[in-house]
Parts: sequence; structure tokens; C-alpha cells
Amino acid sequence: MGTPVIAAIIPAYNEEKNIASVIRALKGSASISEIIVVDDGSRDDTARLASLEGARVIRQANIGKAGAMAAGARSTRADILFFADADLVGFTSKHASAVVDPVVRGVAGMSVGIRGWGRIPLWVMQHCVPVIGGERAILREHFLKIAAHRAAVRYGIETVMNAYCARHRIPVILVRMHGVSLIRKEQKIGWAAGFCARLRMFGQIVRTELILLFNRNW
Repeated sequence: MGTPVIAAIIPAYNEEKNIASVIRALKGSASISEIIVVDDGSRDDTARLASLEGARVIRQANIGKAGAMAAGARSTRADILFFADADLVGFTSKHASAVVDPVVRGVAGMSVGIRGWGRIPLWVMQHCVPVIGGERAILREHFLKIAAHRAAVRYGIETVMNAYCARHRIPVILVRMHGVSLIRKEQKIGWAAGFCARLRMFGQIVRTELILLFNRNW
């Protein structure tokens, strides 16, 4: 097999204030051949600004993060997919390349970028806490199978990715992304609306965990 082709996929919903900076960071990575922004029903200028930055834009009705990621994956023939959230702060091309590298080298089937968590060892994070970071590199063939699972909806997608790799014994490597953070929902849409959105997100994650607990035949 020659050098693998890597596509970066950014699921985005009303991210006009930050989408350009994430795309620019990805453009600076020599590893990434294509940048795809899936505009998941945004009501702002996300799609236009992404297009101006040179990303290929897919527009669709709002169906949630998992649906946007799946749409991006189906639209490319790349060997490896790198997913990045659209609301990253401090994200650079070096972070993207570092997360992609273990999958490119074949030492992992999936790698996950870890934001924050200070000095907590990566082993503890991998084995003792749920890893739900949105910056992930994964073989496309794996992701397409993951996206077909009934629990892979909205914010449950990362939980399903974790479970799939664990059950199929696919090696996963965690990569620290020093200096990277997210714009909090409360900052974007206000305290009350942001708090409710965060509760919905955690609710979707818990629901996904319960579905996976009682569905082991996949």
C-alpha cells in the first residue's frame, strides 16, 4: 500500500466565528489531502466562510454531529479520516499531524486527540474515564461500519467509536494536544441555552452507553 490519502472532516453547526481558523490549521498540515466541512443546517455564514477558505462544503438539514460525520465520510474515498470539531481554540497543523500519525504508521486503527486533563497519565484516561474527544483519526473502512450502528446518532458517535474499537480489538492511541481547548456552549449561545445543550449532549452519551451495554452483537 502506498501513502494513505487523508481527508479532514469538520461537522459544523452555526460556527461562522471559528470555522476559518480550524480550516487554516488543517491546510497547514502536509498530511491532509482534502478538507470537508459538513454544514449541518447552520443558520449563519458557516458554509460561505468555509468555502472561501478552500474547504469542500456539504450542506444538509440538521441531523446532528454523527450524521454530519457520516455524510463527510461517504463523500470521500480517502483511506483515513480525521475528524475535528469546528469550535477549537489553539488548534494548529502540528496537532492535526500528531493525531493522524499513529494511524498513518499503522500502529493504531484509531487515534484520539486529548484536550486538557493536565498531568493525568494517558493510561488512566484510556482505561478509567470515557474518552469523547472530537479530534480523531480512523481508517475509513472502520468508520463506515461504526456509522451504520443504530446507536451512532448525534453526540453518541464517539462512544460508539470507542466501543467498536474495543470489541474488535483495534488498537487506539491517545495523543495530547497541548494548548487546545473548545469554545464552551455557554459562550456561544448564552448560559441558559448552553447549559441545556450540554445536558442534552450528556443525555445522548448516556443513552448510547446503555444501548451498547445491551447490544453486543456487532
